[in-house]
Formats: sequence, C-alpha cells, structure tokens
Amino acid sequence: MAGQKSDKGKTPKKKSGGMMGLVSKIVAVLAIALAALFFAAVFDVGHIGLHYNLKDLAIALVPLYALLAIAALFITPKSGGDNETQVAQIAALNDFQSRATSQILALQNQLDSLGGQDNESLKTRVQELEAELDAIHQAERDKVEGEIEALRQRNEELEEQIKKWAFEAVGKSVNGEQVEAMEAA
Repeated sequence: MAGQKSDKGKTPKKKSGGMMGLVSKIVAVLAIALAALFFAAVFDVGHIGLHYNLKDLAIALVPLYALLAIAALFITPKSGGDNETQVAQIAALNDFQSRATSQILALQNQLDSLGGQDNESLKTRVQELEAELDAIHQAERDKVEGEIEALRQRNEELEEQIKKWAFEAVGKSVNGEQVEAMEAA
C-alpha cells in the first residue's frame, strides 16, 4: 500500500545545474566581493587608504565587475533542463495522482458501506421512537380530554347548586326568613 515503494519505471534524477550552476555561483561570489571592495574603498573603511591604492587598478576592476555581474545573470542553469526530465516528472505526477484518486475512492466506498448499515439501523430506531412518542402524546391527549370533561360536569353541578341556593335564598328573604350561607362544595 502506501508504505511500499517501487523504483520501476523511474529515471534517475540528475543534479539540476551541474557544473554550470557551480560556475555561476563562483562568478556571482567574485562580483559580490568586488562590489564590497569598491564600497570599502569609497567610504575609506578602516582608514587604510584603499581608494588611493585602487585608483590605478579601477580601469581593470570596474569592467571586470560588470563582466562578472552580467555573466552571473546569463550562465545560471535552467531548472528541469531537458525535455526527458520534464516528461518523467509529469508521468510521476500523473501516476501519483491516479494512485491518490484510487485510494480516496476506495476509502469513500468503505465509508459509504459502513455508514449505510448504521444509517438503516438509525432510521428503524427513529421510526420506533416516533411511534412511541405518538402513543404517549395520544395517551396524554385522552387523559387531558377526560379531565376537561370531568371538570365541565363538576362545573355544571356547581352552577345548579348555586342557582338552587340563590332561588331558596331569594324566597326566604322575601318571606322574611334568615338565609343560611352556602357551604363550599
């Protein structure tokens, strides 16, 4: 799998640049050293009178600096120099991409198969719980409706008792009798 690597079909990698890269670096270092020498001479670093010593050599050193700086720019090696190296790199990249894609698809299929089993069992469990919840709700509705009906009947009984007491109280008070207080039910 991912831990196994094969060297079949791969071309050996060449050093990018080779000898030209080394020459380019040496030329650039020499140009930088000459620039540092000119800088030290102009500002008389260390008060050693470098500008007096270099004024006769400046005729040769300034063109040498310019030549080295320009040469360092133009002899830099090309990255991925030959066409075969680029083709090999593209082939390796395509191979890696196809292997990565196949591994991702295999992992996705595995996750889908695992998720499918769990998904079905969860759907079944949700349906069972919904049925239980509906039964509980219906039982509560029936209980509340029964209590409401009992309270209506009790309310009607109390209204009848109040009306009866009110008629008796009015009749007694008209006759001049003492009215008795109604007892709480």
